[in-house]
Formats: sequence, structure tokens, C-alpha cells
Amino acid sequence: MKKLVLFFALLTITATGMAQKKAIQSVLSYTTFNVPGDKPYIETALAFDCSSLVYKEIETLRYQATVEIQIIFKQGEKVCNFSKIALDSPVTADTSLIIGAFIDQQRFALDNGEYLMEITVKDQNNLNQIPFTTEQTVVINYPADQPAVSDILLVDTYNKTTTPSEFSKNGYDLIPRIYSFYLANAKSLTFYTELYNIDKVYPAEGKYLVNYYIKSYESSKKMKGFDFVKRMDVSNVNVLLNTIDISELPSGNYYLVVEMRDRDNKLLASNSAFIQRYNPGCEVEMDNLAAIDVNNTFTSEINNLDTIREYLRCLFPRCSEAEYNYIENLVKTDDLKTMQQFLYTFWSTRAPLTPRDAWQEYYAQVQRVNASYTTRNKKGYLTDRGYMYLKYGTPDKICEEPFEPGAYPYEIWHYYEVAGQRNKHCVFMSQDMVTNDYQLIHSDIIGEVNNPRWQMMIYSRFYGPDYTGDIIDQTEAPGAWGTRAGDLYRNPR
Repeated sequence: MKKLVLFFALLTITATGMAQKKAIQSVLSYTTFNVPGDKPYIETALAFDCSSLVYKEIETLRYQATVEIQIIFKQGEKVCNFSKIALDSPVTADTSLIIGAFIDQQRFALDNGEYLMEITVKDQNNLNQIPFTTEQTVVINYPADQPAVSDILLVDTYNKTTTPSEFSKNGYDLIPRIYSFYLANAKSLTFYTELYNIDKVYPAEGKYLVNYYIKSYESSKKMKGFDFVKRMDVSNVNVLLNTIDISELPSGNYYLVVEMRDRDNKLLASNSAFIQRYNPGCEVEMDNLAAIDVNNTFTSEINNLDTIREYLRCLFPRCSEAEYNYIENLVKTDDLKTMQQFLYTFWSTRAPLTPRDAWQEYYAQVQRVNASYTTRNKKGYLTDRGYMYLKYGTPDKICEEPFEPGAYPYEIWHYYEVAGQRNKHCVFMSQDMVTNDYQLIHSDIIGEVNNPRWQMMIYSRFYGPDYTGDIIDQTEAPGAWGTRAGDLYRNPR
């Protein structure tokens, strides 16, 4: 289930007619599914924050907001599918007490391929507002003769279908969970996915295995107690709708993974969904390091306390939250043996066959970022650019603008594909060229700092630190000679 947080900046008017500055906020998620014998399709779910919309009186003491939504799928200049609708909010009697969100869900049949999804949104109760448009690359790929797993739909609630609607699927009404963030009060995770074409490789009367589990985003290690197996009958399409108890899942970043496997446990197909968990009452139990024998391993050769402390700190970009906290406490001690055991365990978990090679390859990257990004008071791996480089790897493109008129020095990194996401960016800015310390001010990578007003920060050198734009939550500084940040972000080169 892919997600894109959209902040639509607009000038709105209250229901009483008084001018008020406001910003629409919305979140988009989308999933792809297949229809064997027919076209695959993409299912979009766009949720609007009720309190961010303008409500108009439609009857006495009855107010309603209306959002115009246009979604277009393109390949080059060719329009492959589209829709344009007006979505009404629930009616309210008191606009001062508006809370919650409402959802638009649509389905678009598309052939396998890569598409540019263009979304345009406008508040119909604001006649002066210019529609806001954003774009996202989506890929659909379902082979006709090979097993495949659809995208994983995170589900908020579900019931058996009585009257079919846009939320109905295979006998269930599924209300999507737009946000993949699970707070401490969330005790369960429900998901839906479809499994295709197992009958192309298996006899019709047979069974196969479906393995679903939660694994650490950072280490790819399966979480204990969150690994499940289910036997399924062979069919052209199978449905998996399950709920996982996550009350004991610690805070952190994870993938929910669904795999199709044969009776010999050979992997046939898989898919995954990124999730985040905040659960401060549940702590991770680190593996029993005391039982790890590091004799004759590469970490046994590291006998200097200061050196191994430095080695452990430079792991931070690749750490889970639990590992990060453990290192923070461990480096305050003089326990050399435990440090050796932890460093070995860290890399043997990620590269069981070649932990030494994995460590040496990573440390070579650390040395590169130290050479490029070290400042007067920070080693390169402790800077924002060093951290993101070590976490996500080398960007496909880097746009450097140290001397753009009216702008603070900035860099825009572009990743074609990173962490299971496509077409992602990182924006760094420095308010002092001398220090070489660029701060991460915005990224659209899930889980990183997201600031739609990043351009306002870059150009505050010209407009002043207190400039907020003509409207609240304005995301782009007014066009002026030499301003390039927005264009470089959308069209990296």
C-alpha cells in the first residue's frame, strides 16, 4: 500500500463569508490488483481532513464541503484513464465542531506498465482558488502465467457486503486505513491481499503455503512472534484477509510481508507494505549477546575502546530504534567484549554468510561521507547528508545550488527507487557556506522529515525569515529571477 501525503495550499472563505486563510490537508494511498483474464487495476483512496475544508450552508443549519477531484493516468502524452468528480463531505450542523475525515475511493483499469498519476484537487467553495496538482509514478506488473501477490491493503474496518459499493471486494466491504502509522492504542493490524495464478504451476487439487510476517525495516530480520503460515487451496485467485495482534510490537519501522511458497518452501511470489509503530510501553529484547562467541571473527581484532565506540556510532543510519538505543547506552560503558559481540551480531544478522565483507563495505561508505561532509565540529556520518547517504545509498542525481540569487545554499537529491518507493527526494539547506553543514529540511521518503514549505525556507534569505507568503501554508515562494528549486525538484538534472 503506497502513500503520499498531500498538502494543498489555498485561500479559503468561511461559511459566514469572512475572509480566512486556510489549507486543505489530504492523504493519498493506492494499491494495485489483478483481474485474471481481464485488466489489472489501481485503487486510489484519498482522505480529506474535514477541519481543513470550507463548509457552505446548503440548508438551514446544514453545512457541507465539496472537493473537486481529477485523477489522470498518462504514458507520455497519452491519457490511459481518468476521472473527474465532485466529492461531498458529511453534513454538519456546527462548523466549529468539525473533526475527522472522509474518503474518496476509485478504481482505474490499466494494462501492465508504468504510469504518471496526476491528481488535481480544488475546493469548490473557494471560487478564487487555483487548483493544486501533484504527480506520482505508479507501476503495474502482473504476469499472466506466473504466481503473483497483489499490493497489501491496510484495512481500518471491514464487514460482509450487503449492498455493493466502491469499498466492496470479494464479498467484503473494506474501509482502507489511509495512514500506515499505528499508535500505542492500536492493538491489531488488519490487511487484505490477493494471490494470483497458483493454478498455473500447481495441480488443481493441491495446496500451497502462504507465509505472512512482520520484519524490521532496517535489518530485514523477522520479528519474533509475528511470523505466520497458512495453507491455501489452489485457485486462480485466493484472498487473504487477516488480523495480527500488534499489542507487543515495539516502536519502529517495519515491513508487513506476504509470500506464496510451494510445499518445499520455495518462494514463488511476494509483496510487502511499509508500516510504522509507536508503542513506548513495549521494549525490544535484544538477543542474548553473552552467548555470542566472537573468537576468530573480525570483531575480535578490534581491541581499542575508542575505535569500537566510533564503529558502533557510525551504525546509526542502519539501526532500528531498539539497536540505536542499545548502542547509545553501550558506548557509555567500557565493556569491550559486549561491544564486539554487538558489532558482530549486527552484521551477521544482515549478512549471515559474509558479515566481515558487509562491515568493510559499509565502513568504506562511512569513510567516503567523512571525506565529503565532515564539518568543523561533526564527522561526516553525523551530518544530515552523511546520515541519508549511509541509510539510503548514493542518490541517482544531485542538484547543487550553492550560489543561486536570493537563496540559501541547497542541494536536492533524487532517488529513482529507494526503500521500496519510487521517485523520491531529499532537500538539504545550509545557512552558512563556511561550515559545510547542510540540514535536511524536506524529504518525501516515508518516515523522514516532510515539510511542504521547504521552498519558503530556502528563499527566506531574500524574503526574510518572517515571510509566510500571501496565504497560510504557501508552499512555493513567488517567482523571481533565478529561482530554480521547484523546477529542480520536479525535473532533476
